[in-house]
This record gives sequence, C-alpha cells and structure tokens, in this order.
Amino acid sequence: MTESFLFALCVVAIGAFLYYFVKTRFERRVANVRGKRWVKTLRHLGNNMPLEDDSTFELRHGEEFVMNLTGVSLVESRRGPRISKRSTDAFTVALAKGFYYTAAAGKSYSDEPDDVIREIDTGIATFTTHRVVFVGDKQNREWDFAKLLGTSGSTGGLRLMIGVSNRQKMSGIASTSMTSISPGLAFEVTQAAKQDGWEVARSICLHGAKELDAQLEAINANAFISAQRLEIEMEKWREANPREELPIEKEAAAKPLQPAKNAPMSEIKVVGETFYKKSFEALRHELKTEGNSEHIVEVELRNDPDNEYSDSGKAVAVYLRDKQVGHVPEWLAPKVFDQLEPEGGSVTLGARLWLDDVSAKPQTNSVTVILDSRLVLA
Repeated sequence: MTESFLFALCVVAIGAFLYYFVKTRFERRVANVRGKRWVKTLRHLGNNMPLEDDSTFELRHGEEFVMNLTGVSLVESRRGPRISKRSTDAFTVALAKGFYYTAAAGKSYSDEPDDVIREIDTGIATFTTHRVVFVGDKQNREWDFAKLLGTSGSTGGLRLMIGVSNRQKMSGIASTSMTSISPGLAFEVTQAAKQDGWEVARSICLHGAKELDAQLEAINANAFISAQRLEIEMEKWREANPREELPIEKEAAAKPLQPAKNAPMSEIKVVGETFYKKSFEALRHELKTEGNSEHIVEVELRNDPDNEYSDSGKAVAVYLRDKQVGHVPEWLAPKVFDQLEPEGGSVTLGARLWLDDVSAKPQTNSVTVILDSRLVLA
C-alpha cells in the first residue's frame, strides 16, 4: 500500500469516528434535556392528578380531564390501515418500559415508516378518561375509547397512531416537543387513570419518574452505551426497584373474577371465510399487501333470509367493500337478524381483517367484527 492510500484511509476513519462522536453526543444531549423535563412532568402528574379541567370543549357526563399536549401534529397513514395489537392496558405496572425511552433506547409497536405518514394539521391534543380529542387550526379529530381497536407507536412514543371502529384509516398525533411528554406516554397515563383510578395512576407516574432518572444516570455515566446495554441495565433496575402495589390494587387482585351478568358481547368472529377465497384475494390486491397483515376495516352486516343453508331462516351475511367474506355464526344469527330488521336489515361496524400470507396453504384469513352501540348483544 502507498503512503497516500494509508493517509486517506486514516482520514476517513477519523472522520467516521468524529461523525459518530458528534452524532452520539447530540442524541445524548437531546435525551438529557427531554428526559429531565419528562421527569418533572411525571412528578407533577404523580403529585397533582386529577388536574384542573383545561379542556377546550365540554366534557361528557362522567368524563374526566387528564392532560393537554400543546404543539402537536395531527397525522394520518397514507396507506391501508394496519394494527399490531390492542393495548388498552399496556404498561400499567412498568410504565417506563417502552414509551418513554429516549435517544438510543426504546421499543415500539408496529411502527409506520415516516414516508407513509403525512401531517394534516397542528394544534392541541386533550386526553380524557373517555377519549383523545385533537383541536387544530384547520380541523378537529376525536378518538373515542369506546370504539378503540388498538394503537401503534414510534420509538419513544413521539408518534401515536390510534385505530377506532368509526374510521377506516389509522390517524393520530405526533410531537417533537422538548417540553411535553410524548403522546404515547400521555396515552398510557390516561389508560392507567381510566382503568385503575387516580391513586394508581399517580403511583405509576412517580415510579416512572424514578425509572427515567435511573435511565438518564446510565446514559450520562457512559456516553457510548448501546441500546441493548441500556435495556439490560434498566431490566436490572426494574428487578431491584419494583413498584409497590397499593392496597387498592392488592384488594382487586385478591377478588376472584366474576363474569358480569348479561355483559354485552364485544366482538363477533365471522365464520365461513373459506368459501370466499376470491373475496380475500381481491382485498389483498386492494390493500396492497402480500398478506400476514392485520387491517382496520369497516364491514356491513346484512340480513340474508334467502340463505338456503340457514336452519333458522335468519342468516346474516358479512360484507367488506361489497364483497362477502363470511357470515355470523348460526347460533347467534337470529339475535342479530332481529335487531337489524327494524333498521333496514343492515348495519356498518368496525372490524379487524387478517389476511394470511399469499403463499400459505391452506389460507386462514379471518374477520372479527367489533361491536359498539350500533349493535348490542348480551
């Protein structure tokens, strides 16, 4: 090798190191600034919730204000809606695991690439025990928890996408604010208050602040700590510092679960999908997917009194984009049929569509209808 080549190689190596060093230092600085402010916010929530109502709209009966996030963006997916899991009770014990990791660390739900997300408006997001409401310069948007199908988020929870049964596309809120906690973290605090009450939510916030403090200490102690190493360190911290359950939680855990009498059904699993292979092939093409994916969709339940295979004569077919994909199980169909008949014989509801991999044999596509106030079945 010539001396000039070795010199050039050294220059490239030094340049790469300097770039990595500066980039890493910048990320850590952002993590420190954001993390310290999040700690302050979590402690404020932990010591003061419920906060004084500061919503920009009238709350419903029984609805309670949780918090506002200012300077957020309303965002929407450009492609077909997708969802990875329902998560209305995630992180109620270890709140910090996932959503408030900053800089190099973090875990997320099925994240949408940036190139398929578009910003629609900017404004304020209000979190309540019933819903999330965005009020912007151009438009408003509401995600009602009663119609919640699931959520997905980006690393650190800086973007939160929410799927609800009355909207075909997933939309949500995003924030790059250095002063407010992330939308993902705000959602988890809200869910804790909604499901477990204010006392538990306060305890979770205070413990979350301690965990984030420990994370920042680990980052500051080693400027080049990797995401994997940081996760290991934080797992050790969680094991050594578990959140102590409150008496109210212990009482709830000690009580045997009793099935609610006449509790309404939450969903209907559609049957007969194997008879409609062409419908699912067409849907795979329309949604531009090779399969192995789940989508938030709207389906129409239609009374089908002429179905010759129905013993009751009250069959109910299920259509998605005007394509039949199955029917309501025979044991349940008469109940649904009788409810739909006075309403014109049909109803539109949200659903989860699972499209199997295009090469799978046999195909196991499925549709699950999400019930809400439009169709109540005890």
